[in-house]
Formats: sequence, C-alpha cells, structure tokens
Amino acid sequence: MSNPVFSETTFEKAGYSPNADHMTVNGSIMKTFILGLVFIMTSFAVIAYAPNFYGSIREVIIVSVIAAFVVGMIISFKPTTAPVLSVVYAVLESIFVTVLSILLNQQYNGIVFEAVTYTMIAFFTMLILYRIGVIKATETFKSVIITATAAIAVSYLILFICSFFGIRPNWFYGNSSLSIGINAVIIVVAALNLILDFDFIEKGSSMQMPKYMEWYAAFGLIVTIIWLYLEILRILSKIKSR
Repeated sequence: MSNPVFSETTFEKAGYSPNADHMTVNGSIMKTFILGLVFIMTSFAVIAYAPNFYGSIREVIIVSVIAAFVVGMIISFKPTTAPVLSVVYAVLESIFVTVLSILLNQQYNGIVFEAVTYTMIAFFTMLILYRIGVIKATETFKSVIITATAAIAVSYLILFICSFFGIRPNWFYGNSSLSIGINAVIIVVAALNLILDFDFIEKGSSMQMPKYMEWYAAFGLIVTIIWLYLEILRILSKIKSR
C-alpha cells in the first residue's frame, strides 16, 4: 500500500488555528509512538492466537487488508477522524502484517528480523538526510515522488483485482531479476516518501494546524513505514527463494 495521505490540500481542509492548541512536531512524534505501540501490542496478540487462524489465513489477510484500506481512505478524506480511526487502522494493519510475517518467517527463518532491521535503517537514514538538508522536499521532488507513488498504488490495485481471477504476472510476483529490480525501485520510492512525511509534520507545525492533525500526521507516517517494511519483506523473500 502506498501513502495517499499527505498533500497540499490537506492543509486547506484543516485550516489555521492560531488561538487554539495546535499541531507540534513533538506531538506528532508522540502520536506516532502511540500508534506504533498499538501496532506492536496487536502483533503480540496475533502471534499468541496465531494457531486459531490456521485454515482461514487467506480470509484473515483479505478482510484485514480491505478493512484497513477502507479505514485509511476515510481518514484521508476526513482528517478529523484520525484521533480514533488511526488506532483502528494500526490494529487492522498489524493483523495483516503479522500474519503475513509469520507465514514468511516459517518459510525463511529470520526474514522478519532482517526486514525490520532494514526498515529501521532506511527510516533513520532518510531522517538524517532530511535533517542535514541532503534531501529537501522541493516542489519538484514532491511532484516526482507523488506521481511515482500514485502510479505504484494504481498498479497494486489492478494486480490485487487480477489476483482474484488467478492472474499473477511473473514480472511482479516471481523472483526473476526483473521482478527484484522493480521491487527495489518501489522500495526507493517508499523510502523517499518518508521525506514527504517529515516535511508535512514540520510544515503542519509551523502553520499551526489543529491538534488533531498530529494523529493524521502519525497515521501517514505509519502508512509509509508499513509499506516500506512490506516491500523489504517482499524483496527478501524473492532473493531467498532463488
């Protein structure tokens, strides 16, 4: 899943609240931490009850993915729902991600630890590059990344629909060099989306957006991190299967 959350129109929808408690960088970080904690706690619960999913794993994955997508879209179009629905989203995504991770880790022992490690490395690398000004969220940069992300999102939606009809193109699902190369490009785009997330948080704080936008920003950041993790998990599984 790609990040459909952050755009200039979001600021227009939120408005300006100079006389009220407004969005801050620290507040956004705290909300992100809370959503991350919810995600982790849900993950532990899923692991504990994983045996109950055997026989209905496909259904669990499909239902959690679709539910998370619907909730994510509601938050995206109505940011005021973020304080409540972002927590629901974290729970739903955790169910899907954890079940998928368990399955892949059973097939390739240690792959989850590797994926988490590489995801954290990518996150902090992007954060450092952003903070020291090596990568700046210019308008051109934003346009390129948003366009690339939108193209990937549409492609994923088409592939998801096609999978219900048994259509699974090897250039995407296989472990060929082309498939791995495409996966690598997607990982780069996902990582660069973090720059847009960091910029959104700083800009929202400087523009004194309403307090609920901290939850919205945290939701967007969680979306990107999960997307990045899944893509890294995917490419590792392809490499290990060769």
